[in-house]
This record gives sequence, C-alpha cells and structure tokens, in this order.
Amino acid sequence: MPPGLGLHRAGRHGPEPSAVLSCPSMPRSRRAPQVHKFGGASLADSAAVRHAVDIIRRHRPEPTVVVVSAMAGTTDALLGVAQQAGSGESRTVTSLISRLRSRHAEVARALLPGGAARADLLAYVSDVFEELEALAQGLRLLRELTPRTTDYLISRGERLSARLVAAALEAAGVKAKYVDALDVIHTDGVFGQAAPDFPRTDRSAQRMLAPLLARGIVPVVPGFIGATPEGEIATLGRGGSDLTATLLARGLGAARVSLWKDVPGLLTADPRVVPEARVIPQLHAREAAELAYYGAKVLHPRALIPLAGRRIPIYVRPFADPTAAGTEVSERVAPARFPVKALTAAGGQALVTVTGSGMLGVPGIAARTFASLHARQISVSLISQASSEHSICFSVPETLATDAQESLEREFKGEISRGEIDGVEVSTGMATVAVVGLGMHGTPGVAAGVFSALAAGKINVVAIAQGSSELNISVVVEERHAAEAQRRIHGAFQLSRIAGGGVIQPERMELVLLGFGQIGRSLSALIGRVKRPALSLTIAGIIDRSGFIFDPRGLGQSRLAGLAKEKRRGRRLAEMAKGRAATASEAIAHIASYALTRPVLVDLTADDTAPVLEQALTSGMDLVLANKRPLAGRRAVSDALWETARARGRRVQHEATVGAGLPVIDTYHKLIESGDRVDRIEGLLSGTLGYVLSEVTARVPFSTAVRAAMSRGYTEPDPREDLSGMDVGRKALILARLLGYPGELKRTVVESLVPKWARPLALTEFLDRLEELDAGWKRRVDTAAAAGTVLRYVATVTPAKIAVGLRAVPSTSPLAAIKGSDNQLVFTTARYKANPLVITGPGAGAEVTAAGVLNDILRLAGA
Repeated sequence: MPPGLGLHRAGRHGPEPSAVLSCPSMPRSRRAPQVHKFGGASLADSAAVRHAVDIIRRHRPEPTVVVVSAMAGTTDALLGVAQQAGSGESRTVTSLISRLRSRHAEVARALLPGGAARADLLAYVSDVFEELEALAQGLRLLRELTPRTTDYLISRGERLSARLVAAALEAAGVKAKYVDALDVIHTDGVFGQAAPDFPRTDRSAQRMLAPLLARGIVPVVPGFIGATPEGEIATLGRGGSDLTATLLARGLGAARVSLWKDVPGLLTADPRVVPEARVIPQLHAREAAELAYYGAKVLHPRALIPLAGRRIPIYVRPFADPTAAGTEVSERVAPARFPVKALTAAGGQALVTVTGSGMLGVPGIAARTFASLHARQISVSLISQASSEHSICFSVPETLATDAQESLEREFKGEISRGEIDGVEVSTGMATVAVVGLGMHGTPGVAAGVFSALAAGKINVVAIAQGSSELNISVVVEERHAAEAQRRIHGAFQLSRIAGGGVIQPERMELVLLGFGQIGRSLSALIGRVKRPALSLTIAGIIDRSGFIFDPRGLGQSRLAGLAKEKRRGRRLAEMAKGRAATASEAIAHIASYALTRPVLVDLTADDTAPVLEQALTSGMDLVLANKRPLAGRRAVSDALWETARARGRRVQHEATVGAGLPVIDTYHKLIESGDRVDRIEGLLSGTLGYVLSEVTARVPFSTAVRAAMSRGYTEPDPREDLSGMDVGRKALILARLLGYPGELKRTVVESLVPKWARPLALTEFLDRLEELDAGWKRRVDTAAAAGTVLRYVATVTPAKIAVGLRAVPSTSPLAAIKGSDNQLVFTTARYKANPLVITGPGAGAEVTAAGVLNDILRLAGA
C-alpha cells in the first residue's frame, strides 16, 4: 500500500463506529425480520429515495433491515476518479468529484427539511468529498492504484447512499440507524472480489442488528463492502449488495429477502433479445444460480450461497411497481410438469479445442489442460469431451483466448512436437446458450426439442454440454446466431405462455376482461359455474376506463362478486382495493409481463379497441370479442388484426359480435369446411329492434316499447345507438366480409329509425319526447297490416352488397313469426338454395351475450 494515504481504521471515513453498542442481553425481536435491498437504479435521485422509503413504510411494523447500493452511476464515477487520479490526470478528477458532491448534496437537501438533521448530513457529504479530493491528490502524486486503494475509494458510494436513506426514513417518521457494513460483514483479504466469512458475519449480525430490531429500529447497512481480517475495506465484487442482503438474512434468520430491481423479476429470457420474455413466478435456487452464472445479471451469482439450506426465500421485485409479485427464488420445488424454466446466453466466448490421437487413454491430459489454465487465472465456462478421448474442448472469454492457446501450447510442447497432439485450435466469435430447468431431470425429449428448434432455424451447434443432474443443457453456437437461437428455443418451449417449458396441453386459461359492465359481470358469474375436469378457467385481470385489477394467480369468485357489486354502485376499478390507474394499453403491458399459462383478452367494450387488441396479440394473447368495432371498422384495420393473429400464431373468436349466443359464424365455417358455398345471409340481427318491432306490431306504443327494452337491459344506455341501425350495420359488415365483401360500411346502406330532429338531442330530452314518435309508428304498423305484412328490421348481405333497414315482410315469412328479442338468420347456399338453412334464438341481453362469449372461450380451450 502506498505510504501516507491513511487507509487504516483510524481514518475519519474509514470503517465507522457502529450506531449501537453490542448488547447481547437485549431481547431479540419475536418475529423473523425481513431484509430489503435497494439497487443503484432504485436510488437514482431524491424521488427514487422517497419511493424506497414508502416501500419500507408499507412493510412496517415487521422487523426490517435495509441494504443499499450506491446511487445510480456513482460506483462507475468513483472508479473513474481512481483510474484518472492513478494515471496523474487532475482536471477530469476535479470535475468528477465536483459533480458527485453536488448530486449527493442536492439529494440531501431535497429529502430533509431545514434544520440540524439536514445540516449534519450536508456536513457529512462535504467531509466525504474533501477526503476523496485528498486521496485523489495522493494518487496523482504516487501514480499507483492498487486493488486495496480502489476498494477504499469506491466504498464511499454505498456509505453515502446508506446515510441518505437512513436520514430520509427518520424524516418520514421511521426509527432508523446507519450501521456500517464493516462492523457486520466480515470477509477474507481478497480486494475487489472478497469472499464472506460466514461464521463471523453471522455472529456480528446477531450482535449488532438484533438489538436494534428488538427496539423497532430499522438498521440501514451499506451493501457491497465488508471488513478484511485486518479491518480494512474490501468489496464483494459488482452486484455484491445482493450478497450483503443474503448474508444479513442468513445471520438474522430472516423470513425473506426482497431485492428491489429495475426489472419486473427474473425473466424467461433477455427481453432485448426475446420480446416474448415473461416474468417467472417461481424459480428454484439452483435454477437461479445457473441463470446467474450464464449471464442473467439480475442476481449476483454468489448471492444465493449464504441461504443454501436455510429456507429463506428471495423475492426479486420491481421497484417501479411494488404491488407486483415479481419472482420468488427459493428451495421450494415446483411441480415438474414444465421441465424448462428459462434460458440465457453468454456472448464474447471462444472455443478452445485440444485434439490428437495421442490423447487416447493417456491419463492426466485433462488435468494438465485445466491446471495450465488455472495458472493463468483463466476461467472455463463449458467443457465438452468425446468418449473416444480424441479431443477436449472448452469455452473461455474471447479476450483470454490467445493467453489460453499460448499456455496450452507450452504445456503440450513435447506432445505437439511428437505428433501425439495435433495442436490447439481457437474458434472466436462464439456464444453459449444455456437452457435451464430443474424439471429436465428424467424428462425425455428436452434435448431433442432444443436441437430441433435450432435445426429449424438452420443454426449449427458447435459444442454441447449437459451434466448428469440434467439441470442445464448448454450449446455453443456462433455469436451472430445467438439471438435467433434464443428466440427459437424460447418459442419451441413456449416459455412466454407457461412460466417454464413443456408440451402445451392447456389445463389452465387466464382471462383478462376488457370491460366490466353488464356483460362482463354476467360472464364472471358464468365462469364460476364452469366445471370441466381438464380445464381450469380463471379471471386474472379486469380492465375498465379508469385502470385495472390483476392477480396472476386469478381473482376468486368472492372477489369478483365484490368487484361486480362495487361496479354496479358506480365505482371505478382504479378506486377499488388493489386497483391501479392506467390506460388499457398500460394494463395489457403490465399483465403481459407475467408468464401466464394461456392468456386470453376478452373484449366486452363498444369502443375502438383495435390498437389494444394488436398489442395483446403481439404479447401472446388469444382474443375473444363481443365488441364489433375492431372488425367492422376500416378494412385495413380489421385485416391488420387478422394478419397479426396469423403471424403470431394467435386465435381470434368473435361469435358474439354477430349473433350474441347464436352459432352464426360457427355455422358459416362448418358450411365452408364441408365444401358448400354461402351466397346470401339475411335476417334479424338485433334482439333490441326485434323486441321493439314485435311490441309495436302488437299495438304497444313505440315509446312504451323502447322504455320496456331499456328496462330489460336490451339496449345501450342511449337507445338511439340501437335505433340508428349502426349496430346491425356492423354485424352485417362482419358477415359480408366473411363472404368476401371487399368494401367499407357506407352510412347510406343503413336505415336509421331515429328521425333527424332527434339525433342531436341530449338523452334526457330525447326520452322526454319519445311519445312524439308514437303516432307515426302507429300509421306504419296499420299500413303494413293492411297489406298483409309485418315490420321487421332486416339485414341482407352477399359477397357484393349490404342492405340494412326496415322492411314489411309477408306474414307467412319465417321472419314474421319471430317474437320478442329473438334473432333469426337465413343462409342461402349452393346446397341450401330451395330450402335455406335457418338459425333462430335469443339475440339480446347481457346473459345471452355472456353465454356466447363463454362458448367462444371454451372453443379456444378445446373444451
């Protein structure tokens, strides 16, 4: 260590005295504590620190320990100070220190009101950076930067952050104390990558933290750092704050550890590479360790070691959304139905191969190979050897490939000169893709699935490795193919749909209801009555105009009944318990981030939801529609929906858009599949208008008939929506497009039953003046009766034409016999020409439509 830099415990901002003296006789907290760790991205500024404080307060009064990283970007800036100072640079160092000082002082001022606490904190910040400037000056003079000096310098980031969080908690009314990590975390003497001393750390955690917890105080501990046996500062390596948190959880026998991150949890793949990546609800610790080792950077690779065998779960949770469940990492073994959980990749690899006939049966070749690499401190991530022992290959970081080659050529110089070993080959530009899942053990076909997926993408496998535990299958591919390899494997095991891979035999289907009006509430009640042995239907989410409520485990029937009751009272979802304010698009994005089994978006609105439906399709959801607008809007919009569904392998069911509960679209498809040709569809497509006209035909005043339809729930809130005929027009357009109609719906082809004077009126005024329409409708009915006809609102579609309007049909026509809210459609086909096919049944009401939607859901499930 350079002399004169003052890096021992006596330094003012070296290891600091603890906030509390050891007191073994103090009573322990009766409840197991929880440990919350906040990463740098979660402490980026004063607003983020306040958010962290809010999270901690929500979990009170449980005994709580807080571990913090340095504020975002601080560690990199401090490393920059160390490196620049060590090289003799002064101007850049001064600028870096000035920016860091200003940033931390600004956060302190924002967090604390004026007074002694703020003054003390600002004085501490000032002292820290004054000492940093002195240290940097010493480094500039000596031009020597050692790992020990680097650790001492960069430890300031976590300590500053912990001081800020402790002060912010106190300001928010939470009793909190800063506890220096060097009084609790004990390590070996390896600077830059220190290993923890478990027994000493366990004893220190009990001695230093348990008394605070017993008094209801929240200890705030800097992460990432610990004390060497000599009492000097050593860092635990990048990401080491996770390790600090699990070390404290181990020592205190914590109930759980929450790691608050800038990601929604551990994902099935890197979302930057695989857009369909989803949050994994639960991982075994061994699975998480494999993912961490192979490049998944959410968890520190060593953070899981302290909790081995301790039954303390870790929860990786999104800082931005504290209500989200995130990912549980524990030793709980989930059912092995889904063998693959996730995949990850490590790029920048080189494959080193030692080959030669002289290797066959010669003992010690492998030992000499890896001893040679160990001597050069080269880590090997994958090993593959043929049973013939003719070759051995392994992967190393590409930056160390030349060193590895030179080392091996020296080690086997004699064998190479005698021709016993052909040489050492290096293939650069490689990547290792690891497929991970505890359930792979004993499950046949997993490896075949991996290789079939890669073969389908014409991706060559350069090397393969799988341990006898079958927890991991690793393949080496060219790095330029790594992204496509991940997408192919992810798709083959359908990880976006099932929190772990397996052959899809859907037993569970999660429904997301877009709209929770009368139809949605009726549907939720019907779903609760579905009893199918091979099918589990659950409503996981509900969305309305105010926001959404979501639970990936499903909303129970009692909860749904309570939500329906609140909605009937006029409350919005965002105002209810666990409701969140959001747009429909934001709600879909949140829900889609979870690895649901079989997500289905059910559109029960009457809005233009095409963009939201597109988003749902691209997020891996199937669709069930009662909403006509997306399919009856502009042709380009509806075509785009169908194209997206085809491209993404998604299914769209929309029977309820046309006939409520009647099998209209299903009948059309069955006719076509049987080889028939549909030339014309004609009929009554509005249960509302059917009811009104049958009542008027029975000499009931028009105004009375409309009000009765409203009271029965047949109409929209404004009955002019139904009387305009546009609802029937949209249904007709959907049917016409099935027949091949190429155009749009023109307003002129739809006859409105709302007179022009009534269209601009407010709803209340229109209802007040309904009686003014009675006389006109009486004359129409009388005229029709005199001609031996009755009035019906009829839609007629062919591949070339749409006509929608009021018609006087002969009293002998099947259409004349329809009463009440029933619908009737007549199919004229090549096969059913002389005697057309007729479908008749209920066509209005929330329960009827909900039943039609449920049939579509069951059709999707194959039930």
